Amino acid sequence: MAAKLKSISLVVVTLITLVPAGAVVSEERLEWIGWSGEGAASLVYGIANSDHVILSLACQQGGGPVMLVYPHEPKGAEDGAFYSLDLRSDDRNLTISTKGVRLEMDDLFILEGELQRKVDLVGLLNGGETLTVVVGQDVTELPLAGASVAGSAFLEVCGR
Repeated sequence: MAAKLKSISLVVVTLITLVPAGAVVSEERLEWIGWSGEGAASLVYGIANSDHVILSLACQQGGGPVMLVYPHEPKGAEDGAFYSLDLRSDDRNLTISTKGVRLEMDDLFILEGELQRKVDLVGLLNGGETLTVVVGQDVTELPLAGASVAGSAFLEVCGR
C-alpha cells in the first residue's frame, strides 16, 4: 500500500503542474483546482501551475479509493507513523487514517490516506463555507468558495 500511495502522490503532484491557470493573473493565489482526463481525476487546493499544494484528492476512473495527500508535518513527525486526520464541513465530519511520509528530495513531510468512494464528498465540499482539516492539535481552514465548481469533474469521477 505504501508504494501505491507514493506513486499516487507523485502522479497528483505531476498533475498539478499540468492544470491550466485560466486567465493570467498578476499574483498567485490559493484556489480550488480540478482536473480530469486519461482515466483519473483530482481536486487540489493550492496555487495553479506550481507545486504549492495544501490538500489534494485524486482517484482513478472505474474504482478504487480516493487518495488524499496533505503536506503537513505534525509535531514529532515520524516517517511511516500513522496519524488521524479529520475533514470537517458544517455538520459533516470525516476521519481518515493517514500515513506520514518524508519526501527527502523535496524536504517535505506529507500525510497520505485513502477514502472509500461511498464517502459523501459532494456533501463535504458543499456543506458550508469552510473545510477544516485537523491533525492532532493543528487546525487548517480552507475556504470552500469555488470548490464545487472546480471539483465538478472530480466529483463525477470520484464522488458520486
